[in-house]
Amino acid sequence: MPRTTILNKIMNNKRYAEVVSVRERLSEKYGEITVAGGCLVDCYFDKDFYDIDMFISYKDLKDEWKKEVDRNKRQKSHILHVLRDEIDGQAIDIIVVDYSVAKHIRRFDQAFKQIWLDSKGLHMKKQAVIDIESNRISINTVNGPVVYFRVLKSARKYQMKVDEEDFFLLENFMSTLTHVRLSEKYAQMKREFMPYKNPNMPLGRLVYSYSRLYWDTSKLFLPSWRMLRRVTAVYMQLIDWKHTR
Repeated sequence: MPRTTILNKIMNNKRYAEVVSVRERLSEKYGEITVAGGCLVDCYFDKDFYDIDMFISYKDLKDEWKKEVDRNKRQKSHILHVLRDEIDGQAIDIIVVDYSVAKHIRRFDQAFKQIWLDSKGLHMKKQAVIDIESNRISINTVNGPVVYFRVLKSARKYQMKVDEEDFFLLENFMSTLTHVRLSEKYAQMKREFMPYKNPNMPLGRLVYSYSRLYWDTSKLFLPSWRMLRRVTAVYMQLIDWKHTR
């Protein structure tokens, strides 16, 4: 399935025109806005959506909105603020980032959601095309413990599969976060859903070393996730991986 086929299916969805209209109206109010992920994916799968996630770089905001962001700016986060709006009863979140929106989209946790609409049209990353073609979810970056549950939610909602090595790696990574102070909600989820992975096994030691070295709640992503995924795939070919569970 070529990229153009996927994009045409999104544009032919009955609700796509609504997304375009909302983006244009809010761009006039706030500055150059980009729609990405969520609702565009729902247009492809012909699912109902109840909000439209929009993104804007701080430098592209109109001056009056820069002042509001400055008053409410988040500390130690690339997401500076979330502006709330509503059009025709449709809830709108406008996420203000301190770098380019393109860079933010590259850091989406699930690659198939790297689809966006801006003033130049509708676009998608090559990996998003590959994942939609193969009906799978590949993990792009790890933005926090919530990624584990976002992947499960997407798999159920869109009837997509998750590659074994990705899922196994994510489970192992989650299970090594004992040194991170999780909120009570995530701590409870971890106790209920995360099976113990043996840190004495080779992969356990490898994953633990990555989480210990790279997991930092002030950062948005795990820089070496793709390399770690490739190492995991090789490892799983060499052993009966179920014995490490």
